[in-house]
Amino acid sequence: MISVFGLLVHKHRKGIRIAIALLMVIFALLFYVVAAMKNYPASSTVISPSGRYILENVRVGKVLTLGGMAYLRVIDRQAPQEVYRTPLYDTQSLDMRVTEDGETVGIAWIYFNRDKKTFDIAMPQWESHWLNIFISNTPYEHIEN
Repeated sequence: MISVFGLLVHKHRKGIRIAIALLMVIFALLFYVVAAMKNYPASSTVISPSGRYILENVRVGKVLTLGGMAYLRVIDRQAPQEVYRTPLYDTQSLDMRVTEDGETVGIAWIYFNRDKKTFDIAMPQWESHWLNIFISNTPYEHIEN
């Protein structure tokens, strides 16, 4: 004879297994989406005036309803294995005119500090996105206007 308690324990364990399976599917999907986003081709590319840096705007609007979102990928041609990614930003604020001086290289509103390997984001009304913890691999600071 099966007790009511035994039946409840059995249903509880089954519910936990289903919840764990769902979490595993969600994490696998998130891993796949983030890996895809990191390897998207650039939608526009500029070279710094010195020719040392490649700056690529990478649109990620194809994934998770992130329409109008992108990140900047900076590649140092002297160390091409090093790729620096900004957090996500709204592409409506995008201006790919490149600037470079003794300390930074960047586009309007986004500057990469070459020595510190950090980004300064001066984009007006920029808002952080929860996916930034997975996309951006470089420390950054948002500079309020």
